Amino acid sequence: MSKQIISYSVFSVTIRPCVDTIGYWAKCDMPDGGCITQGETLQDTQKNMFEAIDLYLEDYPEISEYFLKFEVCDA
Repeated sequence: MSKQIISYSVFSVTIRPCVDTIGYWAKCDMPDGGCITQGETLQDTQKNMFEAIDLYLEDYPEISEYFLKFEVCDA
């Protein structure tokens, strides 16, 4: 029985509170750009970032598995 090695990427996401409105905004630097999103709650912001990255990675089929590492700043 052979083991299959699965490769995945880890992307760092920084979440900060919005200054002018309620809620949060998040940024993830990625190859050739990145993603920015916002949400009313931390959970909404995280969910929106997963959706944004899924769309972004459609142009990078070699990245099939990924994890996000969230850091909340100034909250």
